[in-house]
Amino acid sequence: MKNLIKHISIIALLIACITCDTNSREIKLKNDNWKKFKTIRLDQVLTNSKNIEDIHQQFMKYPQLYYNFYTNMIRAGKKEDVLVTNLSDSVKSNLETFINDSIIRSFLIEIQEEFPDFENYKIEIAKGLNRCESIFKYRYPKREIGTFFSLFNADVHEFDSIIWIGLDMYLGADNKITKLIPNESLPQYIKDKMDKKYIVSDVLFGHLMTHHYQYLGDDFLSKAIAYGKITYLMELILPHQQKENKFRYSKKELDWCQKNEKYIWQYIVDQELLYEKDAKKISYFFNPGPFTKNFGKDSPSNIGIWLGSRIIEDYAKNSDLSIQEILKEKNIQKLLSSYDPK
Repeated sequence: MKNLIKHISIIALLIACITCDTNSREIKLKNDNWKKFKTIRLDQVLTNSKNIEDIHQQFMKYPQLYYNFYTNMIRAGKKEDVLVTNLSDSVKSNLETFINDSIIRSFLIEIQEEFPDFENYKIEIAKGLNRCESIFKYRYPKREIGTFFSLFNADVHEFDSIIWIGLDMYLGADNKITKLIPNESLPQYIKDKMDKKYIVSDVLFGHLMTHHYQYLGDDFLSKAIAYGKITYLMELILPHQQKENKFRYSKKELDWCQKNEKYIWQYIVDQELLYEKDAKKISYFFNPGPFTKNFGKDSPSNIGIWLGSRIIEDYAKNSDLSIQEILKEKNIQKLLSSYDPK
């Protein structure tokens, strides 16, 4: 009986240790500040108001977004044209022509039908940012998340210390509006990824890349590991998001990577690409596209980012280091030492 009790105690201790190790890097919400985030719906301002002065006053609150919208997205003029108290007649005319265009109106109406409410997205984004605050010990400057219409030119950007989301870029490949846009203007591989399931992960990936990307070098391995640290953080701050979403993958695309991991690694080693710095030879591993060159049309893009995530995943799994210690480690060979292609 004593031996049985001793045996059970050992098992319980082992389970406790395993559980402790599993949860040692779990990031809990820091506080209730995520509940204080607000949503700014500038897409609804465009949809619901035909008064150019009203639109101008609303957009003037966000000058960085405003001049990017006017100059780079709808290409109507210079930033100096709109960052003024009183608009000139010519600028008013440009804005009125844009807002009242029948095609633009149909785009705006479609966005409202697809996204009548943004609350659930806002909550998940706010929670992710809250976990970022826990890791990096800072307070997010403005507790606001904005949505706007980019004329299919921008998905996620930070302007005026606010994260802005171009909702038109998430209407979906099968949306009637998306289908109207010629592939010469918007390639099919981009349309295929215009899925609202990527919104939350896109926002957090963009935030991490803007504020926490760690340059480690120009060679393939250094770039992959630098991206790997970002995707490692994504796992921590978005624990309830599907893993494939964090790479802008479908489940099928993630499965392809997992099934072909050894082949991917062997190809990179055999082609002597690990320490290659020539951007022409390695950029296709990190850039969006219909697939990754030399891996066939069934492969997804961004395989270099996925591979970097696997390297950091194995390093974290095989060490008892804290999150901060993992992020601070810059020795590429040390970070690679635990990697085991499955």
